[in-house]
Amino acid sequence: KPVMATFLATIKDVIPNEREKVYFSVMKKLDQYENKSLPMIGLDRTELDFGEVRYGKTITLPIKVTNTGNVVAQFRLVPKLDESKFCKPWLTVLPTYGMLIPGENETSINFTIQVNNEIASSLNSGKDVLEDIIILRLENGRDYYITIRGKYGRSCFGMSLDDLVMYNDPIRSVPLDPIKRVEKYGSDQTAVLCVPKELWRIVDAIYEKGLHERELFSISGYIEEVQRIRECLDTGEAFGNFRIHSMADVLLSFLSSLSATVVPSNLLPTLEVDAQNLQGYARTFLEGLPPIHYNVFVYIISFFRECLLFQQSNQLTTAKLARICVSCLVSGNQMDESKQANQRRSGMQLLMVHFLESSLI
Repeated sequence: KPVMATFLATIKDVIPNEREKVYFSVMKKLDQYENKSLPMIGLDRTELDFGEVRYGKTITLPIKVTNTGNVVAQFRLVPKLDESKFCKPWLTVLPTYGMLIPGENETSINFTIQVNNEIASSLNSGKDVLEDIIILRLENGRDYYITIRGKYGRSCFGMSLDDLVMYNDPIRSVPLDPIKRVEKYGSDQTAVLCVPKELWRIVDAIYEKGLHERELFSISGYIEEVQRIRECLDTGEAFGNFRIHSMADVLLSFLSSLSATVVPSNLLPTLEVDAQNLQGYARTFLEGLPPIHYNVFVYIISFFRECLLFQQSNQLTTAKLARICVSCLVSGNQMDESKQANQRRSGMQLLMVHFLESSLI
């Protein structure tokens, strides 16, 4: 017999256009949720230009950081690839890490540049420039890149004696770029001075007006005057009516800041200095000094002898000037406090007393 049946069937059919609309709608919601859960910050600037940076002066510029997200933002400064520190030695950054809560007031990261003796030596030799890039990293977020730049206002402080005697011009006008320097002075540069002109200027100023000054070389100078005197030495400007103690302070700091001390470390006595070997060691010492260093050493000792002629008024003593010689001409800014180094400095101090009291030079 014939059979007839009716079936009701449900068949799923995918409409491609509708599927894509649903997919994109879901992904958009997921992205919005993920973005809301990611930390986000805002920087008021990502470039810092410090302009002209001068020796011994500190310049600080801030960057304001704001939490613009909906979650806590933790940040820290990280080193660049293949580097152990996040910034160059002439730059200091504080704070180096922090945490910002949503809705909290903005915080500041302070970037400070200071050029000391070691940095000045690197900048003068062309080994370094005042340029750097700082990486600020957000935990579970992106990296921000901050560009740092500045221009070094060249200074006689932190230079070597051999470089300083090469130029009659003020050191600020001598180009840092080796190519520009050769274009201005030629490739066959030789020493044109016996002692640095900066040293002569400051010694001459003290000689003219300050030999009678009470407690000469004992009282620190005034900071503002010291900075202005440095500027005069670097630019060639005439000295103003500065206090003698400020001038003396600059003289000692100039000698201490040289990239290579007047007395090389290899000339420090290795044996105990006494009355029997003092005379012979003094001759050996003078013979071992490089030519320019010899000129400067003789010049300073001769000046200190003149100071001792007025010791009743300036209250200087031979022992005190000998300590100053060891501090400025021998140790510089690098003081080794080991027992052996102290013994060698004591022997050198006896040698300086000998030079100040005798007519050997």
